Amino acid sequence: MLKPTKSMSANKGTIYPAAINFLKHNWPSIFWAAFVLWLSLSPAKGLPHIAIPQFDKLVHFSFYFILASLMYYGWKKQNTLALLHQNPFLKIILIASLYGLSIEVLQETVTNDRYFSLWDELANILGALSGLWISRKLFPFKT
Repeated sequence: MLKPTKSMSANKGTIYPAAINFLKHNWPSIFWAAFVLWLSLSPAKGLPHIAIPQFDKLVHFSFYFILASLMYYGWKKQNTLALLHQNPFLKIILIASLYGLSIEVLQETVTNDRYFSLWDELANILGALSGLWISRKLFPFKT
């Protein structure tokens, strides 16, 4: 159990200001990650079929491009967790890659018509790298 400190007692009436600040700026990436999880674990028969070869790789790339960009923006905007400002590129790539890998494993183990694919995971990683690269060029972290 945490003992109250002066900074905690000075914030009476607020619930963990750092967490609120983080959520204020990161709710879009959290929502997007939940949306990606929901779509990834939904039965494939319920999703639209597009007759373009390897179209699903473009979808994976796009989903993780957006996820990494939203994470970068949220981490950049929040100002209470300094740890997120240290090596954000590496941390976001690691989180997005492990998230994608976890979903691939879940598809193999908990769904009946979805399967693990290293090619999907590669598309996830390339999408995240591209989203971060562009985000970093457009909105560099100030150190």
